[in-house]
Amino acid sequence: MPFVSATDALNLRAVDLAALKREAGPAPWRRPLAAGPAGRWVLLEWPPGFAAPAHQHPNAQEVFHVLEGRAVFRFRDPTGEAPAEDVEAGPGTFLIGPRNLSHAIAVAGDAPLLMLVCVAPNEDRPDETVDA
Repeated sequence: MPFVSATDALNLRAVDLAALKREAGPAPWRRPLAAGPAGRWVLLEWPPGFAAPAHQHPNAQEVFHVLEGRAVFRFRDPTGEAPAEDVEAGPGTFLIGPRNLSHAIAVAGDAPLLMLVCVAPNEDRPDETVDA
């Protein structure tokens, strides 16, 4: 998930996520909720069949909270020392992608995926990579 500047995020004390979803319209979309040096928090909705490519953050941890829909998260150690792990996630699932752990996400089923994502720290780094 790309860097979010503080001026690009809502940074409000409270946000009605259901209202924000209604205003955003059909998937795909992403809305930065909060951003500062400590982290960036983004609400996103992806349509059925959408897949985010495998990538990793060498200096940041990424966390995911599935709110609606289902997704398959594929975690892979880029060094090959640990086996790949697929995690199927539905509403209420909270997942952690530690630094340097490659992860890809695919929307499963016929409903959109609504998810809250945080990357911390929030740095604009050229070494955040998409895996080959």
